[in-house]
Amino acid sequence: MAKVREDLNFGNQEDMTLEKLILIVQEAYRDLAVAVNGKPDLIQRDVNGAVTDNFLSNGTININNATDNVEIITNHSADGSTVIWTTI
Repeated sequence: MAKVREDLNFGNQEDMTLEKLILIVQEAYRDLAVAVNGKPDLIQRDVNGAVTDNFLSNGTININNATDNVEIITNHSADGSTVIWTTI
């Protein structure tokens, strides 16, 4: 799991240029994007995962609200047309 910085240290701001400020903000944004994108998708629905959920990525978690069954996509088929859901 990724950790997002809780503060942004600009360092010595006395001689900071606009370009340096932009680079710092870009780095902070990149860190945030990596942290957010690294988390698995979570789906809640009233059915189990379907083999045709090939638009979802590996690591996607499905919670079946009707049965409390929890599954995770562990793999896509070689041609990408189907996925394998594993109950956890």
